[in-house]
This record gives sequence, structure tokens and C-alpha cells, in this order.
Amino acid sequence: MFRLGKAGVRLLGTASVLAVISASAYAQSDGEESPEGIVLDTIVISAGQEKVQSDTPQSVSVVTQEDLDREQPTTVGDLFEDLPGVTATGTERVLGERFNIRGFGGDSFDGGDERRIVIQVDGATKFYQQYRLGALFTDPELYKRIEVLRGPASSTLYGSGALAGVITLETKDASDFLEGEDRFAGRLKLEGSSNGAGYLVGGIFAARPVENIELLAALNYRRYGSIEDGAGAELAGSSFDAPSGLIKLGIDFGSDNEHRIEASYQHWTTEESGGEYEQTSTSAAFGDVDREVTDQTAILNYYYQPDNDLIDFEATVSYSNTEVSQRNATNPLGIPSTLFQDSDYAYETWQGRIENTFTFGSEDDILAFLTVGAQVSEQTRVGEAAPFFLSPNGFIAFQPGGTDFKIAGYAQAEVLFPFGLTLIPGLRYEYSELEPDGLNTSFSQSVSNTAISPKLAVLQEITDEINIFASVAYTERLPVLDEVFDGNSGNLLLEPESALNFDVGVSYSSESVIVDGDALVAKLTFFRNDVENLIDRATQADPYFNVNQALIQGVEFEAGYDTGEYFARVAATAIRGENETTGTPLTSIPADQVSVTVGRRFLQDGITIGARGVFARTQDDLPVTSQDTPGYGIMDLFASWEPNETGPLKGTQVRLSIGNVFDKTYQPHLSNDNGRGRTFRLTFVQPF
Repeated sequence: MFRLGKAGVRLLGTASVLAVISASAYAQSDGEESPEGIVLDTIVISAGQEKVQSDTPQSVSVVTQEDLDREQPTTVGDLFEDLPGVTATGTERVLGERFNIRGFGGDSFDGGDERRIVIQVDGATKFYQQYRLGALFTDPELYKRIEVLRGPASSTLYGSGALAGVITLETKDASDFLEGEDRFAGRLKLEGSSNGAGYLVGGIFAARPVENIELLAALNYRRYGSIEDGAGAELAGSSFDAPSGLIKLGIDFGSDNEHRIEASYQHWTTEESGGEYEQTSTSAAFGDVDREVTDQTAILNYYYQPDNDLIDFEATVSYSNTEVSQRNATNPLGIPSTLFQDSDYAYETWQGRIENTFTFGSEDDILAFLTVGAQVSEQTRVGEAAPFFLSPNGFIAFQPGGTDFKIAGYAQAEVLFPFGLTLIPGLRYEYSELEPDGLNTSFSQSVSNTAISPKLAVLQEITDEINIFASVAYTERLPVLDEVFDGNSGNLLLEPESALNFDVGVSYSSESVIVDGDALVAKLTFFRNDVENLIDRATQADPYFNVNQALIQGVEFEAGYDTGEYFARVAATAIRGENETTGTPLTSIPADQVSVTVGRRFLQDGITIGARGVFARTQDDLPVTSQDTPGYGIMDLFASWEPNETGPLKGTQVRLSIGNVFDKTYQPHLSNDNGRGRTFRLTFVQPF
């Protein structure tokens, strides 16, 4: 496995989670439990010194491999119920899912708020936006870790558009399956779901044919019928079948293996014949369509980490392409529109990045890390329909094609003082040039903009257990292609949006709090985000304009407790948002929510059982034109068996869960359909 350098791997300057320890963290000998120690406050990997979650001055959550295993997710959005300030919006359809972070991400139809959230897969930026379609198409089985970095402070390293924050997904590695001197390892996974009669078949092969080369190949096939809500009503258009795959190669070389090259390719696809046109809500008015969706991500990384405090270098080239082909739309409304023409949509992105971290000083004095980097990207947006009398050249006015070229430079420092003070200043400058494609009959000239994103984060150790922290971050989001070149609503004179965000909080981490050897971690964060020059439009036929000022503020809380045998976890969020121009509440604010997980491990037998409750308050703080969403509470149960034997059953996993145990009929706020009814899931994993 690739060794972390002195400065770690670039994530944010702050990243990790309140993760509950898994039973595998306990060494077993002769059937007797011998805990090596409870690891509840997980390590933070940053552009600076490695640290634990409670030492990071930002609100960050991570979905670990244990969470992925326990949740048995069908989509990435299934994983966000336990995370404060993060919500999956749209629908539970595999092609209709979008995301909301801290009140950004409520537009279910044209995907507008995804412009304010940065999504990355292994460092490759992903972006997709299409009328009544989702934002991210992938399979959670390909990943081992998902991080959510809340707030504009993420913009320094990830991009100026992160008004809401960043979602990063990290794929599995060969080293996750190879142990010790293993040359080869494999794993077969079978999973079944009662709701929708769905199943997953997945296989992973990992190899280390020679000491310095690692290879991973993963192939999955997931198939589902229509899922049902608590009342037994089918969610039309929720059936799908989707194969996906991942190939990764890692090579270490040099006298001390100070060089490393990594290459990976990921592929996901689904094809529907006569499927629902509308994916982000349920509406028969749009009829059916034959649709094929393909998502590809290719990445090439080079690392150079010699025994030199001034060199910790990384270079990355990535390629991302998401394509949607639509044919034979039925158009029950009978209204002539490019919406129902045979059409092709795509986002293709090339991106390059170089970065180096310098280390100065020593742990006995002042220790400082300085990360400096540059990025360049070119994103091509495609929107082309079969020609007809309203659009003879195939121009799709609501999906204007074009090119978005960006170049950026950034720097972030992390300074650690011997009296427990940490300072993290950062600055990013970004230039963007937008150019319409040749089909656009409304606009032909290019538009350029610049954005600046400074930040400062501070953390002070009060005691060995208690830290207080604060941060201030400013970022600007540059206009994107559809806002500038939309055939009906485009505006060449749009100004960048801006956000000024304040975070302040306290964290606690300690052992032997209640009983000997236990661990407790908690983090409380208050935030305030003042947004100006919001880009909006009255209707889809009106021009975009800068007018709105918005205030979004709230509180996020995470806590975890573990004794080894017993564990508990709590996540809570309360957010308020107001359009200060009109004095009305924002429609994109999620409902107040609390998630509670409790469980017990029978360590000698390798058995874990537990329950999770998700409780949401009625969301009635809405404009008079919006409908209230009733509150709800749902209960899930889970159990797993991982035998401690070292023989043929070593590594075997059996997992059973019951989602929505009482078969409640409920609708999460910001979702346009009811949630899943009672769902039994059974998973079997066998290594070989």
C-alpha cells in the first residue's frame, strides 16, 4: 500500500469522521477477546500533519468501509442519513438523485445547486446537470470511503464553486484485500433485497505479483425492480440494471520506493427501454423514453516522496465523461419541444493538477506545512437534439453546449505552535472562460470571470480532551454555461456569487469516561453563511440575474461512544435559511433531523447487532407557496456475523438488515417521492 508522506495525502486540511470501531479492530486469540484499544477518534489525513477528527477546525464527516458494509446501500445517497448537514434530494431512483449540503441543493429539476457543491472521485471532479435527471451516476460498491467537507473553507483546495462544500469518494485499493506477504486475494459478494426484488453480484481480484506492483480488478452487477413505499405503492421508473467495474494499478520504484505511479479506470452504465422520462419526481406528463447512461472516470497519479522535508510532490491527470442518450420519447402532452426529440447530452472533463507540500521546523518548536498547487481543466458540455422545425440545427436551448476552461493556483499553510495553537490560512485564485458551441443561435461570444477564495482556520487545545476552533472563509462561484448561454434565460453580464462563512465549535475526545477503557468523541459546530449575488430566475423562460441575498445558519452535532462491547452514535442538524431580499424562508433548507445508532458486539462469536432511528421534524418554515412536509420517525435493524476462525471461514461476512421496520409511509423534505417501505437485505461475502 502507498505510504503516506510526512504531509499526508491532500484532502482538505481537515477531514475525517466520528466512526464507530468495528469488531475487526480487536485482536482475537484462542477465542478470548483482547482489545488492542478503541479507535473512535479517527485519523485525519491533511495537507499538513496527520491529526484526529477532534483536532480539525472544520465540520467534516466520513463514511467508512464499516458504514458502507452495515448500510448495504443501493445508491450513494443511502449513506447520508447518519451525517449532519447532508441530505440526498430528488428521488431514490438511481438516475434521480442529487445532494444538499447546509441548505444548498434543493432544485430538483434543472440541478442548479450542484453548481455549488464540488463532487470528486479519487480527485477527479464530477459534474452532471440535465433537466429532470440526477447529478451522480455510480455504484457505492466501488468505494471504501466517502468524505463530506461542509462549508466554503473547502474551496481553497477543491475549487471556488464549493459554496456548500465538497463530497469526495475514494475507490477500493488492492492493499485493502492483500495481507502480509499475500500475492493474490479475491472476494465474492452476493446481496439480495426484498423491496424491488433487487440483487448485487460483485467480485474483486487483488494481486501483488512482485513486491512493488499492486493490481485491483472489481466487477459488479446490480439489478432492481420497482421499489415500494410503506403503503405498497410502486415508485414508477425505479427499476434498473447497472453493471460497473474498476481497474487500478500501483507501481512503486526508486532506491527507497520514493516514486509511485497509480492508474485507474472506472465504468458504470445502465440502459432503460420505455423507462420514465422524469427521474427527479413522479410525473406521467413526461411519458417514457429509451435512455442509456454511461459514466467513465480515468485517473493517472504520480507521487514523489523522498526523505526531504521540502518535497512531497503529486501530479494528477484525470478524465471524466458522463453521457446520456435519449431516444423514442412518447411526449403524452403532444407539445413540440426539443425535450422529446432524440437527443444526446454529455459532460466531458479533462483536468490536470500539480501540488507540493513543504515542511518547516520541528515538533519541539514551531512546525509548519505549506501546500502549493495549480490546476487546469477543460469541461465540454454537449446538448444536441435531432433537428426539427423548432430547432433546425438541433440546438437545445435549455442545455446549451459549450466549453468551460479553468485555471487556478492555490496555497494553504498549517502552522502548529507548541502551546496547542494551530493556524490554517489559505488562498485560491481561479480564472474561467466560457465559450458557446456552434449550435447556439442566441449567443456567440465568450465570457471570462475570476474568483478568489481566502480562508483562515484556528484551533486551540484547551485541555488534553477539549479543543475550540473557528474559521472564516470567503469564496466566489463563477457562472456556468447554462446560466450564461441558455437560449431562453442566458445572461452574459452575470456576476459571480459570493459566500462569507463563519464556523465556530468545540470538540471533546477522551478515554475511560464512564467505564475503564471506553472512548467518547463529540463535536459541535455552529455556522453562518452570508451569500450575495445569488444567480436566479423567476421562471425557466426568464433571464438569469443577480439579485438575491441569502443567510443560511445552523448547528451540527456528532458524537460517538464505544466500550468495545457496546457502541452508540448520534448525529443532529438544525438549519435555517432566509432570502434576505424578499424576507421569505428558503425552499432548499432540510428538515431538522436526529439520527441515533446503538449496538452491541459479541466479540467472542464475531456477532454485532444494532438499531438506528432517524427522526425528522415537520418542515413548515417555508414560503407561503410551498407545501409543508410532515415529520416522521423510522427504525432500522442490523446484524452481522464475522467468524473469528483462521481457517476457511476467515474473512467471511454475513449481514442482515431490516430498513423501515414498521413500514412507515413518509416523505423526506427535499425529496419529491415517498421513501422506501420495509426492506429486508441479506449480504454474503466470501474471500478466496
